[in-house]
Amino acid sequence: MTKEMKIAKIISTKQIVVNAGINIGLAVGDELEIIDKFGDDPIIDPDTGENLGTLDLVKGTVIVSKVYPHMAIADSPKTSTLANLMRPNYLPGLHGDTIQKDLNVDPSQITGGFPQSDNQQIRIGDIVIKR
Repeated sequence: MTKEMKIAKIISTKQIVVNAGINIGLAVGDELEIIDKFGDDPIIDPDTGENLGTLDLVKGTVIVSKVYPHMAIADSPKTSTLANLMRPNYLPGLHGDTIQKDLNVDPSQITGGFPQSDNQQIRIGDIVIKR
């Protein structure tokens, strides 16, 4: 049985720590989704009657940036600004003009950083899956 990954620490609005690392095969660059169950009603296969599970609500996406034996640091995605993408001869990463999105974390659980609010806040103990 594979260990269920969860958020172990919220470093800032841009970084989290998950409770899994090399021990389950995580690698730098892996994309992870922070999820919440969309409901308690199971989806039932109309042909077999099999319980297919519940739908997942994606609360955020992170990219693994550092892997340890039993934990990993993951960062919110970075994107280039639209103005720079429109420039002739633009090469992403060479101009230092990327924007890193904030994760919607619970402000009371941040170790530093600026809080933000929303109804789908990311919290310690949230489940994380590799896509």
